[in-house]
Amino acid sequence: MPDPLLRVQSQLTDRDLILLGWLADHRVLTSFQIAEALYPSIDYAQERLRALTQKLRVVDRFRPQKPDGGSYPYHYVLAQLGVEVVAAQHGDDLPRRDQARRRRWHLTRRANLPHLLGVNGFFTALAGHARTHPGSELVRWWPAGRCQQMGAFAEPDDNDITVRIYQPRSWPDGHGIWVEGDRRVPFFLEKALLRFQPSPWTALTKGRG
Repeated sequence: MPDPLLRVQSQLTDRDLILLGWLADHRVLTSFQIAEALYPSIDYAQERLRALTQKLRVVDRFRPQKPDGGSYPYHYVLAQLGVEVVAAQHGDDLPRRDQARRRRWHLTRRANLPHLLGVNGFFTALAGHARTHPGSELVRWWPAGRCQQMGAFAEPDDNDITVRIYQPRSWPDGHGIWVEGDRRVPFFLEKALLRFQPSPWTALTKGRG
């Protein structure tokens, strides 16, 4: 029997791989967020998402119920095969066989899921704007955890040990870099408040003469 990972990799588009990478980093996106960021219409997005869910089985979905009746849009997360695709793309070791199930379990019971979706929605709106406006680009979208890693803001060719061991003390909900024309704007996002400011790496390099 063919390896499912090898079989599915040949059927994924570049756009599919972007989506899987986002779900790996940011955990969950709604159908409307995915459509805005990556597709020309919600119908086209839903058609592809059905294929990714039912045929290729690289994503799963759930639909929370509203307290006053009705339901929210479908929420998409990585399925186990999707986790393995992302690991292969990054050259990582094969993940645990129950990793996707455990991630989904934590998400569906997460009290601040609306907050996480709100943060992700801000970035998918930027990605959607860039998709339809040449000259604009969201060149970085980091989740909260990535911002806390030691040396996260060091450039690959930066040999300054101070920069490489620096661990940010702020706790933003996300970090991005937005480019429009010749303007490049690093920013942090915290809750519903957007704060534009230089990245910690920029602040450190300014003081090095």
